Amino acid sequence: MTLPKIIQVVGPTASGKTAFSVRLAERLHGELINVDSMQVYRPLAIGTDKPSKEQQARVPIHGIDLIDFGPPMDAAEFAAYAHEKIREIHSRGNCCIISGGTGLYHRAIVYGLIEAPSRNDAVRARLRAERDEIGIAAMYERLNQIDPEAASKIYSTDWIRIERALEIYETTGSRLSDFHAKHGFKTARVERLTLGCTAPRQTLYQKIEQRLDEMWTQGIMEETQAMLDAQLDPEQLPLKALGYKQAAMALLGQCSSQEALELAKRETRRFAKRQLTWFHADKEIEWMDMPLSDEDFEAVVRKCQEFLGVVC
Repeated sequence: MTLPKIIQVVGPTASGKTAFSVRLAERLHGELINVDSMQVYRPLAIGTDKPSKEQQARVPIHGIDLIDFGPPMDAAEFAAYAHEKIREIHSRGNCCIISGGTGLYHRAIVYGLIEAPSRNDAVRARLRAERDEIGIAAMYERLNQIDPEAASKIYSTDWIRIERALEIYETTGSRLSDFHAKHGFKTARVERLTLGCTAPRQTLYQKIEQRLDEMWTQGIMEETQAMLDAQLDPEQLPLKALGYKQAAMALLGQCSSQEALELAKRETRRFAKRQLTWFHADKEIEWMDMPLSDEDFEAVVRKCQEFLGVVC
């Protein structure tokens, strides 16, 4: 069976993935699939930093504005969507570039997901009631006692992943890490050339802070207020996402707007560090310091052309 060829672009937030991917797509006669768990929400733009209208006009960009407020789009759903788009893009004779910072979505596209049980609403309702009573920290500690390997890969305030790991254990008696070990994540569903965008840490942090400053002046508070007005659960996506979570704290009177901004910057820097840790585990990634010189960019184009077996 011949696997579909894709160019995969990964890296931490604010590393320049989108700008690079759009430029690359223009040279390779390509289309983008945006791989970002927050940019799938139609009502949100400022706090999710979606590709600009100008970028969307330059090349076709898929994977944004897919759902309204409600249950988040899980990795399996997004992977199914992405593979359908990959088939469509190739049917048009175009190159497919998947680009974004959500590591689990990338993994699901490349390797598929574990064969874990489907969601159990009764178990989830009970877990959330316990969370509300004793707090997320205590629930995370419970997971750490049950499955320290899985807990080590989950941020202590990431309720969605904590809940899922506990749910799997309670419904099957097996740990999430056991399912991961059984799967192995070794049989690829695509043939890929994977490019990693990065930058010196201080440069990356400066870009993160600049991006957050812009979000705070361009309307993230209004987007957050709309979610609060819709009575979304503050402990669930999208309201718990970076930026929105801290903006909600300010709107709810838990801190000032400036304090929320500084907290968002700190947590986003930490998130970028976790993204780098996740992606550095993939030894097939060829890392590039952004921004590329014209000469280095042309070298990347030639590498992609060689991989694709085409001359664009």
